Amino acid sequence: MPKTTKTTKRTTTKRVVKPVAAPAPEMHECHCGCRCTPLKKCFYLGGMFILGFLVAYFCVCPCHKFGPKMHRMHPVFVNGCLDMQSIKCPKMQAALAVADVDANGCVSEEEFRAAKRAMRRNMREHKD
Repeated sequence: MPKTTKTTKRTTTKRVVKPVAAPAPEMHECHCGCRCTPLKKCFYLGGMFILGFLVAYFCVCPCHKFGPKMHRMHPVFVNGCLDMQSIKCPKMQAALAVADVDANGCVSEEEFRAAKRAMRRNMREHKD
């Protein structure tokens, strides 16, 4: 009699490796309790820079004393002569020292207006 042999079949199971989800990067919490991302910080910083620039440009910058704000100057005329102490701008004082056409030591209202127009004209020429 023939011998019967049992054959066992080996089954191999494939192991499926599940990708392990990386933990989400922790957001840095500020002292205020909000979650600030670098993009939010960039927007806040940019906005503050723009606001600071505008305030400095229009309110503090001494180079804007002439231009559109020149009409705000209130000169004081005493007996038809300009009081030089009422003019705060050093450039305007230098221009008015030359503006005395009749050389009597007194800058009249007409001479003041002519000097002011000449300064505006020079500014427009330098701007272009």
